[in-house]
Amino acid sequence: MEEFLRFYDSIKNHHRGWSLEIYYSSILDWNITVGYSADHPWHGRHIIHVQDCDRDLAFAKAQVLLKEWLLDKEGGY
Repeated sequence: MEEFLRFYDSIKNHHRGWSLEIYYSSILDWNITVGYSADHPWHGRHIIHVQDCDRDLAFAKAQVLLKEWLLDKEGGY
């Protein structure tokens, strides 16, 4: 979890208008969503979304997906 949060923290200022939501419940497992914030024209769209019962795996998947999205859509991170 800490590694994902450090990575997100390092890039968030270059990508204004993003939101990060982390949620856990025994029914829905760990949910991590990076999307566009309410003040962004694309509000409601998700950049990445991960759901997994294993916390460490969920955060690792989220970091990989976010890095892949950045490489594909932004040319890098």
